[in-house]
Amino acid sequence: MRMAQLVGAAVLGLTTTLLGGEVEWKAAHETGWKAYQEGRLEAAEKSLSEAAKQLRSFDPAESRVALTLDHLAWAYISRGKLDEAEPIAKWTLSAREKRLGTEHHEVAESLNTLACLRDAQGRPTEAEPLYRRCLAIEEKMKGKDHPNVAALLDNLATVCHAQRKDVEAESAYLRAVAIREKAPEVERSSLAPTLHNLATLYLDRGEPTKAEPLLRRSLEIRERAFGAKHTEVVASLEGLAKVAQALGRHDEARSYSDRALAILDEQAKADRSGG
Repeated sequence: MRMAQLVGAAVLGLTTTLLGGEVEWKAAHETGWKAYQEGRLEAAEKSLSEAAKQLRSFDPAESRVALTLDHLAWAYISRGKLDEAEPIAKWTLSAREKRLGTEHHEVAESLNTLACLRDAQGRPTEAEPLYRRCLAIEEKMKGKDHPNVAALLDNLATVCHAQRKDVEAESAYLRAVAIREKAPEVERSSLAPTLHNLATLYLDRGEPTKAEPLLRRSLEIRERAFGAKHTEVVASLEGLAKVAQALGRHDEARSYSDRALAILDEQAKADRSGG
């Protein structure tokens, strides 16, 4: 075989290997992220770990490398594997900043990942500046009324609440509510957790009368979106039980608690039977 043919064969072989790796990476990544979005966290971790293995043939500076590792970090965080998530989340943020600069949507994604990790680690003082930086990027890139901004405001409010920065937390929650109020009806279910969290802030401040209408609306939204016997409504019922108890309406509090417990019992029976 001539030299030109040998070189051609080598290039063809390398191309085939890289294409194979790319196909395998894409399949594993898409399968893993779909599983994550569906709440199948163990399957998500397995597929995203496989996708990460396929990255060995990629240039580390490629956007797909950071994308897969960021998603794998989320899988680890969601499964409570915080020590495994940390080096991945930190590397991904550094790689994206180096490649894209400090004000880019993908950088904001990595900031959010690292902030959520810090929150999960019980380190809200470290999570807060990361959320604030992420929020500033998303407001600049997508506008102050974008759903992503509402989600970040929710997260920021949560860590402010954890630090007893109630004024900042309330302000962030109210902004998130205002943004979510403008969402189409089909997306309105995202408003329920924000209302619930704001109500929890008011309960912690000893203001049950402010919390009650928020929890009632949260319950209404969740019942309409998921059904009256879905586990999603349990948090709202438990919150209303606390409100009723704080206001001395003990029979009403017991009724909410009993209803929440019945839903959880039914879910436990369904889980045991495989339903």
